[in-house]
Amino acid sequence: MTLAPTSALTHAPLASRAWLERGFLAAIVLTTFAYGSASSVQSSFAAIAFSGFAIVSALRPIGSAPIRVVRALAILLAAVLLGYAAFQTLPIPGAAVANGAWRSVTENIGTAQATISVAPGMTLDALPSLALPFLAFVGALVFFQGDHEALRLWRALAYFGAGYAVFGILQELFFPGQLLFETKRAYVGSLTATFVNRNTAGAFFGLAFLLNLGLGLRELRNVRLRSLVKKAAGLDIRWPGRHAQVLLHAFTALDCAVALFLTQSRGAVGATFVAAFVAVALIATRPMTRDQPVDGLDKWPRRAAAIGALLVVASLFALLAGRSAYRMQEGGVDDGRWCAFTSILQAIRDNWLWGAGFGAFQDVFPVYRDFACAGIFGVWERAHNLFLEGWLGLGVLFLAVLAVGYVTLAGVFVHGVRVRHKLRFAPIFGLAALVLATLHSIVDFSLQIPGFAVYFAAVMAAATTLSLGRARR
Repeated sequence: MTLAPTSALTHAPLASRAWLERGFLAAIVLTTFAYGSASSVQSSFAAIAFSGFAIVSALRPIGSAPIRVVRALAILLAAVLLGYAAFQTLPIPGAAVANGAWRSVTENIGTAQATISVAPGMTLDALPSLALPFLAFVGALVFFQGDHEALRLWRALAYFGAGYAVFGILQELFFPGQLLFETKRAYVGSLTATFVNRNTAGAFFGLAFLLNLGLGLRELRNVRLRSLVKKAAGLDIRWPGRHAQVLLHAFTALDCAVALFLTQSRGAVGATFVAAFVAVALIATRPMTRDQPVDGLDKWPRRAAAIGALLVVASLFALLAGRSAYRMQEGGVDDGRWCAFTSILQAIRDNWLWGAGFGAFQDVFPVYRDFACAGIFGVWERAHNLFLEGWLGLGVLFLAVLAVGYVTLAGVFVHGVRVRHKLRFAPIFGLAALVLATLHSIVDFSLQIPGFAVYFAAVMAAATTLSLGRARR
């Protein structure tokens, strides 16, 4: 008589955990499909959803001590950034740290409440988008603990990316003038899926490409290349065999690559190519298939496989990146953002210590804008450089938090590359994803769009868990 209640109690936590995982993944999907949740209203709803998951995650213990440290550090960094950004909006009468713009307001208009931020309302409005990636990262660490769960998260993110790419390609093919339920007004002729900006879409598809490529190379280690070619040529591929898994991931990676190239984003294509090249080069330092080395020539097959894999990546980008390459040749380096960077550096020089207010770039930049090279038309809402905008908005504190975050993630992935065996692909492609996001953030603002930021944060969490898992597995 006691078996049934005991069984129910045993399965209840498992069922609730499964529903939490599904809800978390659904939140990522909805944040992406809601036009990247780029508006303040959309980002606020996303922040509410992920805050709920973060609260629930606080009630669940983490079994791994290293992952507990990473989670605690992520919470600390988020608290520091959010706390300081909120502090920037507080009135500081007569304080030297208040932005000099308020003295000018007082002298010319009347007494004003001085704050560090030149636009306190904009700073408060931007807080949800600042919190979102941290909330997603912490939630993913807690809900997907252990190798099996983290690998399931990786697969879910990869397959969602591939499915989203199919959606984007079909929308561009049959409804090129549509942006989901709205009429497409910007970047007509470029694939953007549900993102407004093609560069953000390109970064998203580049990241999805890396996830699927990593899974494909992982499965490739379990097959012999000659057997794979023979079975594929003879159409003797049966599901769910290992050969079928390799071909499936090859197809999903190609699908994401096609969507990436159709965005015509020069920055995303270039960043993805560098990231993929780095990842394949690191993967190729160990045997990539189950083929046995030839006595006396054990190094040559591995080198041939490494060179071959790198050539495949280079050929794929050379073959399909024609439209992006054409834009690069047509536009060259004459891009208004390079001129803007000079103006932003001048603004940073005047606000390097305390910052001018997180999210207040649109209010600060016009004062420093060089109309000789940036023109007089158009409104610059973002800096097209995460690092410059972060420094301008939050001051030197942003650089300190950024350094701690990079050192932590890079250290985790390097550790994973050294100690993992069967799951070694995860830290390698986690590092590649970090390279992609970094390079693209130098020339664009993809990480400032919640739809991409939460997807990237979940990838970082999955790679972190798989990097800090049991050694030599």
